[in-house]
Amino acid sequence: MSNEGRPPPGPTGPGPSNTRMELPPDAYMEGRKSVFTLRGNKFNSEGTPDAVHVNQYRMKSFDFSKKIYQYDVLISPDDRKLPTKKIMESSAVKEALAPYKPELWIYDGKKLAWAPCKVDRGEIRTKVDLDAAKRPPGAPIKPGSVFHVTLRVTTEINMKVLQGYLNHEIDFSSKVMEALNFMDHLLRQGPSQRFLAIKRNFYDPSQKGRPLISQGRSVDNNLVEVHKGLYASIRLSHNFGQGGIRLALNCDVANTAFWVGNQTVDQVVSKLLVSCDSGFLRGKDLSQELRPQRRQDGGFESSPAFKHLRKLRRLKFTVVHRNRTQTGKVMSIQDIMFDQQYGPDGATARTVKFDFNGKPTSVFDYYREKYGVTLRLANLPLIDAGKGGAIPMELAFIEPMQRYMFKLNPKQTDAMIKIAVTLPPQRRQDIESKVQGLNLAQDRLLQHYGVQFENSFSQTQARILQPPTVDFRQGQQRPGFNGRWRLDQGNIKFWRPNSIPLKAWGIIAMGGDRVCQPRAMANFMDKFKNSFVRHGGNCQAAGLVLSVPQTIASNGAESVAWAHSQIRASRGYTQILFIVVEHKNSPHYERLKKNADCRWGFLSQVLTAKNVENADGQVISNICMKVNAKLGGSTARTPTPFGKIATYFPPNRNTMMIGVDISHAPPGGNNASVAAMTMNCDPDGNRFAAAVETNGYRTEMIAPKNMNSFMQKLSTAWRKGHRNAAPNHVIYFRDGVAEGQFSQVLDIEVNEIRRFLRDRKINAKFTVIVATKRHHIRFFPQQGGGDQKGNPKPGLLVEKEVTHPFMWDFYLNSHKAIQGTSRPVHYYIILDEMGCPVNELQRMIYHQCYSYARSTTPVSIHPAIYYAHLAGKRARCHEDTATSDGFRAGAKGHEMIRDKIAKGQTIGSSMMKGLEAPELLELGGRIPPDGQGNMPADERMQRMFIKETMWYI
Repeated sequence: MSNEGRPPPGPTGPGPSNTRMELPPDAYMEGRKSVFTLRGNKFNSEGTPDAVHVNQYRMKSFDFSKKIYQYDVLISPDDRKLPTKKIMESSAVKEALAPYKPELWIYDGKKLAWAPCKVDRGEIRTKVDLDAAKRPPGAPIKPGSVFHVTLRVTTEINMKVLQGYLNHEIDFSSKVMEALNFMDHLLRQGPSQRFLAIKRNFYDPSQKGRPLISQGRSVDNNLVEVHKGLYASIRLSHNFGQGGIRLALNCDVANTAFWVGNQTVDQVVSKLLVSCDSGFLRGKDLSQELRPQRRQDGGFESSPAFKHLRKLRRLKFTVVHRNRTQTGKVMSIQDIMFDQQYGPDGATARTVKFDFNGKPTSVFDYYREKYGVTLRLANLPLIDAGKGGAIPMELAFIEPMQRYMFKLNPKQTDAMIKIAVTLPPQRRQDIESKVQGLNLAQDRLLQHYGVQFENSFSQTQARILQPPTVDFRQGQQRPGFNGRWRLDQGNIKFWRPNSIPLKAWGIIAMGGDRVCQPRAMANFMDKFKNSFVRHGGNCQAAGLVLSVPQTIASNGAESVAWAHSQIRASRGYTQILFIVVEHKNSPHYERLKKNADCRWGFLSQVLTAKNVENADGQVISNICMKVNAKLGGSTARTPTPFGKIATYFPPNRNTMMIGVDISHAPPGGNNASVAAMTMNCDPDGNRFAAAVETNGYRTEMIAPKNMNSFMQKLSTAWRKGHRNAAPNHVIYFRDGVAEGQFSQVLDIEVNEIRRFLRDRKINAKFTVIVATKRHHIRFFPQQGGGDQKGNPKPGLLVEKEVTHPFMWDFYLNSHKAIQGTSRPVHYYIILDEMGCPVNELQRMIYHQCYSYARSTTPVSIHPAIYYAHLAGKRARCHEDTATSDGFRAGAKGHEMIRDKIAKGQTIGSSMMKGLEAPELLELGGRIPPDGQGNMPADERMQRMFIKETMWYI
């Protein structure tokens, strides 16, 4: 941020690989033969046949015989800030290309171009003078206005190799990659000339953005607006039998935040500061908020508010004021000026001076003398526009259509969701309208290469799998396609009650009686106990209702310690503590969980005051599910998906299910990545123990050290639940990896588990399944074929049209959408050594979505993955940092980032990638080995118990 040591620029200055493609997993095998499992004839034969529309347009034709030449584009002098668009659209370049069908050339905006013809001698050279038209006769050439352009043929693209790959006649290769890369740019060239293109998205600059509004008012005073664009990407497709050529165009709406344009930078700064911290600009004007602060050593540093101005870097703007002759020139904010030499006032229009007409002149006096402009906000820091000069904020108008690249605060996020969430009919209408706007049928380039897309959404065959019954130890629910059931009606008893009787437990309220009255807590605890017992829970004593001393009622650590001492004195070591907080996203949450989980090693259940006071029956039943799971029980089980057998999994197939997820710091955050692994610890596949640990920074594969530690901890719990048997079959569910990382999952993670098992003389067979929701596929049932909102029914299975031409993948919509358009999960079976029958495997995945421990609805993704996600999120509370470092998870994460920026700390973990991160605090705390130390038996048992139960649920 600092410009220290640099002379201030003058006010006017001296003068003027492709991430958009969805590549298949075998594109990343680096010359090795693909190891991934193929589909063959593995299609489901169960359920009810159905047909749905998908937001994808089949490519009906492409002329694979066309000649295409790829060119390197070389521009010198080579500069990172080259005006490449101006250069390539210059009259000199157009004149050089005139004999070679210039209207059919495609340029990627960087280093590559494609054409249907080969230039003479394989190369074109030309000189481009960007100022030639406006330079007076005899005037010298300004530096940076003349460029030399070379277009050189490097290869001929053979599109038939793409056809061969799609027909599964050849393996993926660099030649296939070249063909796909050309196809991607071919699609984009025409629309990019009429729309703003950002990676795979197109936005219409002529359409007005929507402000972020809540209750009729802007949540950020019109700092950010939302533009509804179009996502468009060429995908491989299993559509050959339906009239396609195994390629399709996937289109979806793209709701994106942009800076509101056409306002001055000082206006933007005021709005930005308040959106970051509502305490800014209270009792101070903007210039006071941005003034430098004196350090203890007598020097100056930027203020907390000033540090937020780094978000303005690279924003484009134009200068507007009277008597300005050079209008419309677009400049960029390089920085906001700060230098200690300007003292307590900072680098403002009054303090920054330069030589003008032979004398030192301030920026303020310069504008008054040359243009007759008197600056109103002369005490604000100046914009450093690089060669553009030092520009006053009040004269700089932000250009429209610039993407807002930062994490939205909670209010902005809520308002954004309200705009983005649309029901299926509206979403389909929005997509079709925007695709129509691309005008692909009249695109000259697409016509030349014989590209034709169908005019409407593709229709594909699908199946609706029958929903399972939800079985309890006593009672049964038949949710059907309704997708939900209740526990508080009928005599429902959990499939497995808590394994340890509940006796040492109680409830407190953070903040004391002001937050929740003891009478309300006593009523809730009474109703909870009755409901818990009615559902089959094992409870030997009523919970203690404790009133925290007012002196510590706002201190999470001390409140937990005090409550624990009270319970321990009368009941023994605490098993679970209920904690009432004032509202969701409570600032106490992380500290409460850290102390309960890691310092004391007992379970905790956080409740909102509203839920305690209302004491609603269904809410209490839902809490009973969570508490039962934490105490070693399980809520329900679905019937075995493997035929008529007495056990859930086949008796000759001891099955170990593993779920893995890695969570990273939010945008701008500098926290470590956290790896989480879950593993079933019962033969029914209902209960999942979890292990968590930091995993470096922005590292997606689990480190071998972590994998060994996780397997050591979790396999012990697995063997306890399986009579000390060894696993025959490992089903490995992996979340959060892109197609390019599939091979790493097998090479790094799965091989590490194999090594662990083989060291113990266990040769299990593996089925490896990657599950992701990071895609743009949506399904639209036919009239009357979906639910009342137009979403698919639970159980919708799609194996064609949107799937890979020959790898084994499918989409499953297992849940009932609460709002908006439902997003199915894309499952990839990348390895199947067991040779699982397709019906059984898909039935098992679907049915288990109904056995999620804390829900009365089926969930959208297999519980092993869902639990891993929950454990990883909760593990943020276990980071070995002072509480004063702030919040790391949930809606409070943005405040932690804000505080770190305000303190001048570096944000972003890309520079830390590859480094080891500090370990988490140990769940359950350190337990001395048997026979050592003087830890009481009940404490040891509880600290051991939390490590193997569902503490994260």
